[in-house]
Amino acid sequence: MKFAHLSSTRSNEMIDEQQPDDETRATTMEDDNYFDSYEDIEIHRLMLKDVPRTEAYQKAIVGNKEQFEGKIVMDIGAGTGILSLFCAQAGAAKVYAVEASGLANVTREVVAKNGFSHVIEVIHGKAEEIDLPEGVKVDVIVSEWMGFYLLHESMLESVLLARDKHLKPDGVMLPSKATLFAAACRLSEFYTEQVNFWDNLYGLDLSPVGQAVLTSKRCKPEVAIVKADELLSSAVQVAEFDLSWLGTDEIERVHSRAFTSVLCDEPTEYQGVCLWFDCVFEWPDQMASSTVKLSTSPSSAATHWKQTIIVLPSSIQVEEGDLIGWELTLNRSHEHRRRYQIELNLLDPEEDEHPVPCSCGQARCVVIAAFMAKADEEPLPDDDVDVFSTGQ
Repeated sequence: MKFAHLSSTRSNEMIDEQQPDDETRATTMEDDNYFDSYEDIEIHRLMLKDVPRTEAYQKAIVGNKEQFEGKIVMDIGAGTGILSLFCAQAGAAKVYAVEASGLANVTREVVAKNGFSHVIEVIHGKAEEIDLPEGVKVDVIVSEWMGFYLLHESMLESVLLARDKHLKPDGVMLPSKATLFAAACRLSEFYTEQVNFWDNLYGLDLSPVGQAVLTSKRCKPEVAIVKADELLSSAVQVAEFDLSWLGTDEIERVHSRAFTSVLCDEPTEYQGVCLWFDCVFEWPDQMASSTVKLSTSPSSAATHWKQTIIVLPSSIQVEEGDLIGWELTLNRSHEHRRRYQIELNLLDPEEDEHPVPCSCGQARCVVIAAFMAKADEEPLPDDDVDVFSTGQ
């Protein structure tokens, strides 16, 4: 059953009208609005107050000085310059702090105030459009490009284009990998405050207003903190991106089909699907133990990204072990390139086809998964054996 079609934008201004044959002009306007929003210092205060976010970058950079000493670094979306300053502290020989908004002038002052003007060069422009001195390629690209549900704002495309233009063949991307997850959840606080609140006010039944709230939430994801004990299933991987190889075409559409078992101590209400992401900072020549991970999971310390919730149109009664499924699609808007349309379809575990392999725990999926695992362990046939031969 198809039950939700959602779209969202984090920009302070939305472009609601566009000439049908003037997509380039509309995209330029949307970019201008997007970059203008980052001239608001409050946005940067919010991000710098996010301790898990900022400390993850600090640990990945300053905690790996041997990887930065003498290197050329590009910081994409430098903002106030905090990541560029970390890179300079780590011993980078040169840091190009690229900032497309008008905040770039303030960034230069911040750099000078901290005594790093000889290392950090602030460039006012888009990273994919600027030109570095002839022959210069960077060793490391660092950027905090992630938005709500990872892809919101579509800054990732700029980072990938800048990678292709400016990064050395053996260069490093930080973060290096990003993974989007989903899990079923109940939304006790949301229902209490925004839906059930209307059931009895001053002796009157205003519940239709609560239903109108639910209807409106079907048109826009809810960004809020989800407590770990509100999750009703294990995390399901929606997408994994390796920033070293990811192509821009791969972020136009993200699709996932999943089935999972309900985890709960007693019968409860399945009310939404929760999205979050993890980012990993790693170096090719380092041990896994030195990897830094930034997680926005409900089980981790809260960040300014919180979690993104797709609210179901109505609650579904579930209990331990029930199988549930969904099909999740994120399509990048053709008209407004910094936005995604999110579609969620509820699936019937008995009627709808399961992905292969599937970790839902259903008997047939367990058998298929075991067969595939065994096949992976068996040696490949000799080169001179035609595995497709029919013997005729």
